[in-house]
Amino acid sequence: MGFAHCLVAITVGVAGSAVLFAGPATTADPASPGGSVGGSQLSGPGVDLSVTIPTGWHQVPDQVHPQLLQMVYPDNCTEKLKCTSAVAGMLSTQASNAQTAAQAGEQTIAGQPGIQGATVTSEGPTQIAGRSGYQVRFAFSTAKAKFQAETVAVETGPAASGMVPTSLIFVTVSDLAGAPPASVIDLIVSSAQLAAR
Repeated sequence: MGFAHCLVAITVGVAGSAVLFAGPATTADPASPGGSVGGSQLSGPGVDLSVTIPTGWHQVPDQVHPQLLQMVYPDNCTEKLKCTSAVAGMLSTQASNAQTAAQAGEQTIAGQPGIQGATVTSEGPTQIAGRSGYQVRFAFSTAKAKFQAETVAVETGPAASGMVPTSLIFVTVSDLAGAPPASVIDLIVSSAQLAAR
């Protein structure tokens, strides 16, 4: 049940946010007070990895699913998820293997109401933070925007009873005005490190 529950969290955190991208996008104003000075780490209790998020994003807690860590862009968005143009998130769970976890994450997002034309553009084994992993890159659209996204699952511990501790990173970027470039997906994913214990 743990992995299925976490996929619900992904649905809420990513797919739900993607549907909310339909609101107006705002452009980050470098002169605005309170803007980020540098990148920040997305990490937290119960998550086995951390990733570096570039300047211009801010963290959005999920009260219902606190194990889901997520940041949105831009950091001057005043209407919470209604004006986001990109989302990065992470959680740790148990899965039979990294491939199953990454594919299930993509399928969960692609199967949400309002998401159209989901297409896997590439997938395969990868190494993240020196660990075995699996990545699924895909594209989809809503009525208001097109998105590029990636789910990457990383095995972070030894298998026990047929299940492996696995962390899932996901990043999605829209084509809305003011959104970060799609290259930020690779930038965030490649920054993954094992969380300090």
